[in-house]
Amino acid sequence: MGALHCWSLLGAALVILCLLPSCHGGTKMVVHSVHIHSRVSSRFARTSVTTVIQNVLNSSQEVIFEMELPKTAFITNFTMIIDNVTNLGIIKEKAEAKKKYQKAVSRGQSAGLVQSTGRKMENFKISANVGPSSTATFKLVYEELLKRQLGKYELYLRIRPKELVENFQITVDIVEPQGISFLETVGTFMTNELSNVVRTNRTENKAHIEFQPSLEQQRRCPECPDSVLDGDLKITYDVRREASAGKVQIVNGYFVHYFAPSNLKRLPKNVLFVIDHSGSMYGNKIKQTYEAFTKILEEMPPEDFLGILIFDDKVDHWKKSLVRASPENIQKAKEFVKKMSARGGTDINKALLSAVKMLTNATINNSLPATSASMILFLSDGEPTSGTTDHKKIIDNVKRSLEGQAALYCLGFGSGVDYNFLEKLALENGGLARRIYEDSDSALQLQGFYNEVANPMLLDVELQYLENSVDFVTRSSFKHYYQGSEIIVAGRIANNSAETLTAEVKAQGLLQPFSVTVEAEVREEDEVSREQRYIFENFTERLWAYLTIEQLLTQQISAEGEERRHITEKALNLSLKYNFVTPLTSMVVTPPEEQKSDELVANKPSEEGLDAADDYDYTSSALDSHYYGHYDMESDLQLKSELIMDVGLAEQFCETFQVLLGNPGDLERICFRITEAQNVTVNLYNNDKTGVAVNGQLSEDGAGFVRFGLENKMEKLKVDVSADNISVTQGQRSDTYAWTAAIDSPGIRKTNQKRLTFPLDVGANVTISLSGNSLHPSFYIDNTYSAGNHTSGVIGQFVNVDVRRSSGSYSIGAQVIPLNRASSCDFTPHGEARQGQCQHARLRPDNLLGGAGYIVSDIFTPPQ
Repeated sequence: MGALHCWSLLGAALVILCLLPSCHGGTKMVVHSVHIHSRVSSRFARTSVTTVIQNVLNSSQEVIFEMELPKTAFITNFTMIIDNVTNLGIIKEKAEAKKKYQKAVSRGQSAGLVQSTGRKMENFKISANVGPSSTATFKLVYEELLKRQLGKYELYLRIRPKELVENFQITVDIVEPQGISFLETVGTFMTNELSNVVRTNRTENKAHIEFQPSLEQQRRCPECPDSVLDGDLKITYDVRREASAGKVQIVNGYFVHYFAPSNLKRLPKNVLFVIDHSGSMYGNKIKQTYEAFTKILEEMPPEDFLGILIFDDKVDHWKKSLVRASPENIQKAKEFVKKMSARGGTDINKALLSAVKMLTNATINNSLPATSASMILFLSDGEPTSGTTDHKKIIDNVKRSLEGQAALYCLGFGSGVDYNFLEKLALENGGLARRIYEDSDSALQLQGFYNEVANPMLLDVELQYLENSVDFVTRSSFKHYYQGSEIIVAGRIANNSAETLTAEVKAQGLLQPFSVTVEAEVREEDEVSREQRYIFENFTERLWAYLTIEQLLTQQISAEGEERRHITEKALNLSLKYNFVTPLTSMVVTPPEEQKSDELVANKPSEEGLDAADDYDYTSSALDSHYYGHYDMESDLQLKSELIMDVGLAEQFCETFQVLLGNPGDLERICFRITEAQNVTVNLYNNDKTGVAVNGQLSEDGAGFVRFGLENKMEKLKVDVSADNISVTQGQRSDTYAWTAAIDSPGIRKTNQKRLTFPLDVGANVTISLSGNSLHPSFYIDNTYSAGNHTSGVIGQFVNVDVRRSSGSYSIGAQVIPLNRASSCDFTPHGEARQGQCQHARLRPDNLLGGAGYIVSDIFTPPQ
């Protein structure tokens, strides 16, 4: 087998090539061209990425095609042409695709992967083999509806090729019949020379943007082999808005109604801030929350009303009722928030019911403006641990008490929250959920969300169409319309003989009811739209399908029983009809019949990794069908050969970490070594159910660990272990111990100078041994341990119930980790002055069973 080559395409609304020479030891595939073409027709974008490469060597080369695309996008097509053989992607129902995948992987070949990679992205990955002196072409297409936020649409490009590309070109074509009011392209990597390379041609309703840097313009310096294209590029624009009832477009029997009126008077709003300050908010979280709310309070206009509740296992009110946002009240509110300190448990039920009671009392007492928008902004970073803790009961209690008085917006701070719970809680109460990522800009994320809902303009918006004139209409009623956003409704023209489509918009404005009407000539609109066909045909129908599927998947979150099955079936049928990879479908790349190569399967993940097709319970755990590994039989034989020939290899394996299975005194030892990973931090064990996690920082040479982070979220315990000392933080108390000291505190045991033990679960723990200046972990799993499907991580994957164990390997799906037996393994780094028998294996970062998501940013960062 030849060397492994890999490159990745990175982007959001657009995707850019990244060639990684470190993957293949310096020999390179020749990248002839990368062409990214995004076509936007009335906010609906179709992006195609075409890459042509050539293997110039006389041996076959394995390549990994990897790219990032927006989480809101649906893949619609993938084509792979290798050695003049075309492999086509076909969208299938997830269960059927999974059967084809399982049948195919029994032959032990390739697999595809789509997984979440960050705030806005998900990763698409497929491997293939390119023959000697052969050419390969990869083309991926995806579609998405651009959402208007804060008065603009945005195409976001992350450009990090890290390698010079012979023919690199990005083109963006935008057509907006309403007219383009402004267009801006900004790049963080832009030099004066590169700015001149961006060419923009713009007319009243069309724009063409082109970026085609030469090889010399891509170079960081005249003799540099690396590229200057390293940063972010944003294309933002908005459209002209004249008619207050919006714009209706009709193409081939489908209509789209865009509603974003201008020149409206802002409504006052009543905001109840409900802020979690339990013990888990300690440190940066509480600090950033204060920073964000200080800015938010400063920007509240005096006609607004506000209330603040902070909670742990009890609820503290700033004031017993909502008060006007006067300058003096704002100052007092900031002082109250500043005094927050992290402590106690988390009683979500009591906090939200207290907020609802405040709002209800204010309504009964007529103390709020007659026409105003009410909302509850709820911020929490964890699970309910006090009072009522059952998710379903909390959701039912809040919905029954709130009764539609206000929209509930749930902000989940960090990765410790159950996002699915927050999402259902918000959707059942007319709002939405948003994850706030625990990062240096967390305060800005909080402010950014608040700005989206800070300016309500209309209440109870209804978009209505003449009876029997349309059918299959998407959602047409909305609690609020906020400044800078846009309401989009799509459907099918029911009466083919109709000459005019009439739409009426009704809502409540500040001073009076809002009512406007717009008419669209069916034939005229259709004729005008024909001019845009160079963008792509039938975009209105595909936009309708996209929007319908998106809304059905949202409805599915809060639906139950027969209703949920019916919604799922409708969304699945549309996904299949319009060839979308959604959470209900998979893409199968099927080689021609004469080829013996395997099928490739790609799935779309959800925010929490839940598989909508396989489980209707919103509290269910993540399913393994999102994560397909890669197994190559020839590489496996080569690896086994290397294991046999490597003298003294067993001793090397035990230097990284070992797993001990069975009863004490009769332990089976398996020694693992992580290869091809140096000076990085990896997640070794993570249990989503118990909140226990272990991260380890590998040394610069990758031979062992130099630091560990041990965490038990339920106990609010963090242990930082290095060769110098051991730091224990529990709640607000922190203590640092030398290795010579004995430690006996809840959740940690250290009885001698060389070993520290940390419980993972019933029947499972990890012991870290100090040997010289190196740390060596041993994971003990005895016969009382009950495997579940909550564990992940380099070690956690091996104790997951989905993993199969045989006498000579671990496996899940097509992925196999071979085990090789040795009789002279060295256990001395683990505190045992002896050698003995063990099984050993190598783990590369790209062949972990659960996917390549175990590298984390620091010792207390959970895996994504």
